[in-house]
Amino acid sequence: MQVTDMVSLVTNVGFPVTLCFILIKYVLQTVGAKLDKMESSLHSLTEEIRILEEIGDEVRDVAQHANPKSK
Repeated sequence: MQVTDMVSLVTNVGFPVTLCFILIKYVLQTVGAKLDKMESSLHSLTEEIRILEEIGDEVRDVAQHANPKSK
């Protein structure tokens, strides 16, 4: 946003409204970046949980074959 654009906004709608527009734009950009990062983290956690479940299933299968009476 250029200085002339900001001056035009202040002239047309007033300082408080212009400030609200600027803050909303900043918040939306910041929140968008954080949401993207959180989505990536959730995807990584989901993959790790899936891997741990597979390992747990394999361990359970080995334990059952080693001691079939415990079931």
